[in-house]
Amino acid sequence: MLKLPFSPRKLVSLVNDVQGQAGEAARLLIAGRDPQAVESVQTALTRGARPESAAYLVDTISLAEGNGFLPAMRLESAAVIVLVLTPAELEADDLATRLEGAAETGVPVVLVLTEAPGVEVSFPAAGVGPKRVVGFAPDGKLPDDLLAAAVVDAAGEASVFLAAGLPVLREATCEHLISRTARQNGVIGMLFIIPGADMPVMTLNQAKMVLRMAAAHGEPVGVERALELLGVVGSGLGFRTLARQAVCALPGPGWALKGGVAYSGTLAMGRAAKAYFDGSVRVTPSRLARMADKIKKLR
Repeated sequence: MLKLPFSPRKLVSLVNDVQGQAGEAARLLIAGRDPQAVESVQTALTRGARPESAAYLVDTISLAEGNGFLPAMRLESAAVIVLVLTPAELEADDLATRLEGAAETGVPVVLVLTEAPGVEVSFPAAGVGPKRVVGFAPDGKLPDDLLAAAVVDAAGEASVFLAAGLPVLREATCEHLISRTARQNGVIGMLFIIPGADMPVMTLNQAKMVLRMAAAHGEPVGVERALELLGVVGSGLGFRTLARQAVCALPGPGWALKGGVAYSGTLAMGRAAKAYFDGSVRVTPSRLARMADKIKKLR
């Protein structure tokens, strides 16, 4: 069995943390005055989801003309507000006030524009940047991938829970987890001076990434299942060996190379884990055993 460079107690704690995160209730609230556009957004976000999951995770509100403010009671249970705006609403004088009011509740906002204005739209005071603005295409179609990416960017940690029930969010959630963990490990790789001292921290980050990806795919994450899934983490250990050797060979720029290898190694391992959960790669127990033997020899 592959021996991970952290204690069983930390693994149990990690599993509990991931289980807690996956169990946190989160919902998407879609609101707007254009019922057809609201329905299109709802359809896009619930595509491929089970009816009961779609009904529980996605709520809609039809805003009446002259009443563009969201009811506070509905905001309390929302992880993300998806606000659908027509061109007239986008130009309304009170829009910034509406968005800032929503921001004060602590619920992030994603804007979906029924018609793309042709210019960059953002409301920094309300926490709405370009990544959280999506527009319908000229042919009336909604770019599902951009919508999913915007929702995941706004949802943050809650995206793991949402993706478990809404398959359309899984791709963006996994990409978010992979890129964030790779950046974190890249920084850790540069900061640790003593060779090997960074391995427990980095591998724990990798393990957390893999288990969160499992939770985002609706996989049960218990200790036994975690041990099986973390075989995927083993592919990252070889990159750590290369990093330590590089530091010894190039003591001058070694810190930069070490960080780069840590980043790319975590990125590659995340892609392998994603392929596994997507079903495009099947990792059997025998294959994991061969991987563990190979890593043992590298170490």
